[in-house]
Amino acid sequence: MAETKTHDKEGEHAGGHGIGRYALIWVILLFFTGLTVLTGRMDLGQANIFIALAIAITKATLVVLFFMHLWDMGGVNRLVFVVSVLFAIVLIIGVFGDLMVRLPVSLPNGGPLPYSPHTSAPHE
Repeated sequence: MAETKTHDKEGEHAGGHGIGRYALIWVILLFFTGLTVLTGRMDLGQANIFIALAIAITKATLVVLFFMHLWDMGGVNRLVFVVSVLFAIVLIIGVFGDLMVRLPVSLPNGGPLPYSPHTSAPHE
């Protein structure tokens, strides 16, 4: 009997990535690491934490998509990733929401919002 060969194009495509794709993502990750260092040394006021979180989320997403091969997967794997990112965002919003409604006296360094001297509660 003659054997028939079938080619699985999806399987060939998933395993046949060249080094160029990974090198490009690596360079992008190096750029974001430099941006993290640069913005970490700057005083951007209230924006510091949000910029740091945006850079960290971007880097983590690139690692998950390309180095952990989520880009090539489909369906449930992508859904789990998106739901976990949304859950982390909800938790972060909950923490900051809680910090915004507390009295400045109960927070270290007066909390996340800078208060002007005439509107802040007496500190000690």
